Amino acid sequence: MKKPNILVLGNGLLGSELVRQTNWDVLSRAKDGFDITEPTTYQKMLKIEHGVVVYCPHDIIINCIANTDTYSKDMDSHWAVNYAGVGSLIEFCNKWKVKLVHISTDYIYSDSNPSAAETTVPVHCNNWYGYTKLLGDALVQLSADDHLICRCTHKETPFQYENAWTDQRGNFDYVDRISNLIVKLIEKNKQGVYNVGTETKTMFDLAKQTKNVQPSLCPVETPNDVTLDTSKLKKGLDPFFSIAIPTYGYEGRGKEFLDANFEILNTQTFKNFEIVISDHSEDNTIKDVCTKWRNKLDIIYIKNHKGRGMISPNINNAMRHCNGDWIKVLFQDDFLYDSNSLQVQYDFINETNCHSWFMTNFYHSIDGARFERPMTPVWNDLIWTGNNTMGCPSGMTIKNENILFFDEDLNWLMDVDYYKSMFDKYGEPEILKNFTVVNRTWGNRLTDTISQDLKDREFKMLSDKYA
Repeated sequence: MKKPNILVLGNGLLGSELVRQTNWDVLSRAKDGFDITEPTTYQKMLKIEHGVVVYCPHDIIINCIANTDTYSKDMDSHWAVNYAGVGSLIEFCNKWKVKLVHISTDYIYSDSNPSAAETTVPVHCNNWYGYTKLLGDALVQLSADDHLICRCTHKETPFQYENAWTDQRGNFDYVDRISNLIVKLIEKNKQGVYNVGTETKTMFDLAKQTKNVQPSLCPVETPNDVTLDTSKLKKGLDPFFSIAIPTYGYEGRGKEFLDANFEILNTQTFKNFEIVISDHSEDNTIKDVCTKWRNKLDIIYIKNHKGRGMISPNINNAMRHCNGDWIKVLFQDDFLYDSNSLQVQYDFINETNCHSWFMTNFYHSIDGARFERPMTPVWNDLIWTGNNTMGCPSGMTIKNENILFFDEDLNWLMDVDYYKSMFDKYGEPEILKNFTVVNRTWGNRLTDTISQDLKDREFKMLSDKYA
């Protein structure tokens, strides 16, 4: 199947992030003179030779253009961009047999029912922005021959303000996560209307993930409830497992380890999973391995420059991009035991009604071929001291719901600190006494490069925290 040619209209926050994640083509007013309200500029989307229109090279056009001056009373400007311009774009797409992906907003549900479904009719948006976006949606649904509508709200990361509202609830998220969900909808060739968002939260909850903000209340004209029913999105997109793999160069062996991991993942009898790669490497060798396998495996690749050389920022970045119901942590040099490893974990979750986290039996291996030192994880109350009777985080699987993240100030004791934090929140983990993971113990692991001074500092940190 030919890879579609995709064009993004608009280079605002969302449009720019879509292009950053995909390298799709982009056309904007500021850089290219494209104006959705002026159909004469639509020729910029066509292939023209010797003054004659030859064809439209795009299979999909993503409309990220909108008048988002939410509470402006200038009806004409909202109407021109959010409704009339959308009508002109629909005519263009129908004529050239192009699929239209139209980016809408959760504000069309303002003052509607909580957890509104795609079929919910808004009672009163109370602003021209909401009205014209709703009318634009209806026009796409009625007139576009092939379309996808994504209703969402996205925020810049880190959060840009000093205060955040505690009384506005919704399914909004940072632009990278929302963009990732839209990309997946497009790649899976979804059609129709989708509410696009993550877990329900307040704006304050979202803001404090990336910034130390002060709580405040939203203005009276701002809707308190813009929650969405995202069950259609989850059913259409979300895998059961997300395999979160933090990667880096491993002194040149990183691509070898990752390729071996993909080999085993490709043989899994349980197929409903995605792989999320957060890449700390300084070259493109990891990305090249992901490109090699992307036609066989569902891979989300993110280049990560934050905290290079530290484990925690990289695994946290992978976890933040996970869409599955459960997150299976898997360090790059470790690997699943056999082709039934995910099926065994899936069965365990369902049979035990596990609701938060579990650890699994694991082997050790020096060369990736011979397995030795079988271990069953055992909890001990002094695990934070470094007495790690639980094993590597590769043996851990957690529910993807209000997840905890690894302490990014820790490198050596990041695993035992995390286990202690999970214990304090959820209690002891369930133990799956099947072997599903192999912990590679070759001599150049990142943890083997940590100095004694750093180990002493981290031990003192955890002593101050837990003793």
